[in-house]
Amino acid sequence: MLKRILTIAGLVGISCAAIAYESHAQTSRVYLAGYLGLNTFNDQKFTETSSARSGDLEIDNATSFAGALGIRLSRNLRVEGEISYRNGEINTMDISGVGTFAGGGELKSTMGMLNLYYDFDVPWRVQPYIGAGVGFAWHNGEITDSSGLLSSSSTDDSGLVWNVGGGLKYRPRTDLAFTGSYRYLDAADLELGAYEVDYGSHEFRLGIEWDLPVR
Repeated sequence: MLKRILTIAGLVGISCAAIAYESHAQTSRVYLAGYLGLNTFNDQKFTETSSARSGDLEIDNATSFAGALGIRLSRNLRVEGEISYRNGEINTMDISGVGTFAGGGELKSTMGMLNLYYDFDVPWRVQPYIGAGVGFAWHNGEITDSSGLLSSSSTDDSGLVWNVGGGLKYRPRTDLAFTGSYRYLDAADLELGAYEVDYGSHEFRLGIEWDLPVR
């Protein structure tokens, strides 16, 4: 997965460099953005190192909040620096070969990402776009197990994170836009005390962009 993250980061850098000359020749546009999202989690695979048992964590849907500062590099390309936060409650733990037990705890994640977006030129009022990004995530995890077979854990971890997705944008006026989007988030495996946990999430977001013309 690290190789994929580095590949995406490289593409972001190359794209920015390739359009640097063009962007300087144009009137820049800076914008602020805010997002409200719903995160749905895959069953997160885990291994509990002290007992060598493994299985899946089921995490409830979680609300996410994000703020961003964006810069339009050209008519179609823009870069966005984003900070986001989400908190998922752990519902159940499925221990391989044993069964499913009520779980407890939560997984809080704060992410800082650099995203690159491409806005398509279309003759419609609703404009599609695609995007990808890389960044860094800070996690706080608390895991408890009602079966008594596994240890409890409460600790912090951090690591790389990446996303890819797309959406639709509606602009009722030149300096304001509303967005609806989907993206897939994936992070480096988490080390939460005695647990090694995969991380992956589907995120559905509504957003607003407010453009600030800058020469």
